[in-house]
Amino acid sequence: MISSTTRARASRRGKENANWLFRLGMALTIWGTVGLVPLCAEAQESPAHSTPVNWLADWDRLDFWRTVDGSAVEDSWAIDDGALTLTQPRGGRGSLLSPPMPAHFVLTFEWRIPGKANSGVKYRVRQWGQSWLGVEYQIIDEAIPLPAPSKGSTASIYDLVAPRLDKPLHEAGQWNSARIEAVGNRLAHYLNGELVAETRIDTPAWEAAMARSKFYGREGFGQPREGDRIMVTDHGGQVAYRNFQLIAVEPAENLATTPAPESPPQLGNGMRNGWADQHSIVLWSRTTRRANYVTDGPDFLDAKREPPPKMTDPAQINALQIPPGYRLDQMLGACPGAAGEIRLTYFPVTQRQRMATTPWQTTRAESDFTAQWRLDGLRPGTRYAAIVEARPIGKPELTAVLRGHFQTAPPADAPEDIRFCLTTCHDFIRRDDGLLGHRIYPSMQRLAPHFIVHAGDIEYYDKPRPYAWTIDLMRFKWGRIFAMPHNREFYSNTTSYFIKDDHDTLKNDCWPGQKYGLVSFEEGQRLFNEEQFPSRDPRYMTVRWGRDIQIWVLEGRDYRSPNNMPDGPDKTILGAEQKQWLKTTLQASDATFKLVFTPTPIVGPDRPNKSDNHANDVFAHEGAELRSFFATIPGVLLFCGDRHWQYASVDPHNGLWEFGCGPGSAKHELGWKPGDVLPEHRFLRVQGGFLSGQLDHQKDGVPVLRIRHHDVDGRLVSEFPFRAP
Repeated sequence: MISSTTRARASRRGKENANWLFRLGMALTIWGTVGLVPLCAEAQESPAHSTPVNWLADWDRLDFWRTVDGSAVEDSWAIDDGALTLTQPRGGRGSLLSPPMPAHFVLTFEWRIPGKANSGVKYRVRQWGQSWLGVEYQIIDEAIPLPAPSKGSTASIYDLVAPRLDKPLHEAGQWNSARIEAVGNRLAHYLNGELVAETRIDTPAWEAAMARSKFYGREGFGQPREGDRIMVTDHGGQVAYRNFQLIAVEPAENLATTPAPESPPQLGNGMRNGWADQHSIVLWSRTTRRANYVTDGPDFLDAKREPPPKMTDPAQINALQIPPGYRLDQMLGACPGAAGEIRLTYFPVTQRQRMATTPWQTTRAESDFTAQWRLDGLRPGTRYAAIVEARPIGKPELTAVLRGHFQTAPPADAPEDIRFCLTTCHDFIRRDDGLLGHRIYPSMQRLAPHFIVHAGDIEYYDKPRPYAWTIDLMRFKWGRIFAMPHNREFYSNTTSYFIKDDHDTLKNDCWPGQKYGLVSFEEGQRLFNEEQFPSRDPRYMTVRWGRDIQIWVLEGRDYRSPNNMPDGPDKTILGAEQKQWLKTTLQASDATFKLVFTPTPIVGPDRPNKSDNHANDVFAHEGAELRSFFATIPGVLLFCGDRHWQYASVDPHNGLWEFGCGPGSAKHELGWKPGDVLPEHRFLRVQGGFLSGQLDHQKDGVPVLRIRHHDVDGRLVSEFPFRAP
């Protein structure tokens, strides 16, 4: 019911409407001091209203508003003594929405709140799913205990920016004045005439605040957009508002201009992770000079496969492939490192209150400006948000913020449905989506895998432009391939297990004791194991992904015998310790499906001229030993990288299945004739793509695992279902 005061107020409407131009002129005199260019505040027609809306004068009309749940405004609100007053709080259902508003504006109003009450005015409000969300000018009785300074106290930019501690606040029951400036990329909150909180939404500080807030994951939140709304909230207290006035303004800054160059340190390589189980994971990141890699630099010069044998100066060797007058950090793909301070924040995406933040650590040149964090005490089967922040050494201002995700393995007894992917064989020169990277990554991301295994040859040191004859060139290649947008985005958001192989350790078919250019096998080994990827010792592991899947990730370089050693019981790829661990853990497992991921084939078939894996004659003894053992364990399936064709094969002697995922690029297939189908093959495709696995539980509770090959765009090209006994 509308009060008698409301009717009296209506009789004065004509007079007040006549005064709105005067108020507009006064407002422009005041607001002009903040450098804003006003637009006309004429009445606007709103699709939700049958009559034109006057942004300066109509806010105290109940028909100006609508409730978020579609109920009558009069059920919750009234005009009392000229003020819009919440008379019947309904736990949020009575919050009011304005008509569509301009993207840039200054809004002034007065508010009064009773003791122990909470409210707020939200702006740039739009709908996400079933919720209306926007930036909030928080209003709360400060007698309610809050930590100071609090992002939830009065005049805060709620949950994002805390106000000044010395703000001029009148106590509950008294009127306060407020002003919101939402113009361009600047947000500012005033209380009783004084600026108490402000921020810019185009800065790393805003990104960091967003990442830690309840608005995490709301892309575009707070960004200016025509047609967003104002909301006055029903949070349970009988709040009152009066004298709303809004002026649409034009930003003094040109929002279409190119943003200012980023200052280092940046996070151009994103983040990646490894070794996830139910309770732990290792995260990795790197501080860089640039936010993105060099896309307009020159390409490397052609060169012979090996540097001159007598040349020992790394700078001279690097110069053999760099055009005269250029530096390595200017070349196409360069993502040079930069010293800085870096820290990590992480929390379950549905439990922000469990947020944890690491101390700042300094990145240094001797470790290529990389940083790693081992996280323990995680919750099983949980998707976590991860936030990396970077700043200059000794300075508080953030220069870069990166948001990502990872997933922990579910409990070992949980009958979970699981999706995973497998890839291999990447390099920069054979990428297939221009400067964006590899096409498989958006394709795999659409499948939303719980985890991915990269089975090695992540980059090729011994392929040209440049050949990585020095540590500097090796690091260059890592910075380049993980700065490509597709690759960086995928690994920043996907739980991963990285296996190294020959080309990303040193060179083709390498083993301990060899050299490539100036780099020893041991140096290449350390670069991968300790610097460029999440570290673990030993670099093999088994993880249960629920009741029905257990995975084994094997190491194929660190423990191997030389390829040219005579074959026999002492010749090995896995090494005695890893092999014994593999057998023991497989025999102890009661998982329905036991998935063994290796960098190189065990079943094959492989080309007869190869001499580097268990499908070759040079490792025939250990290969036969492993195949015979695997065949005694129910539910074993083998998955391998290394091969540049997709296949499914079955060992003719024991029925053991092996799947090769094929190269991760449409430009990287090679090594096998498309029509050369051998008796072992159940599927053969000499093209690029990836492999996926999907475990589903049928209505009868029986798990079925489907192994699929995909092309680089994600199209299905094979499927092999395996049903549990």
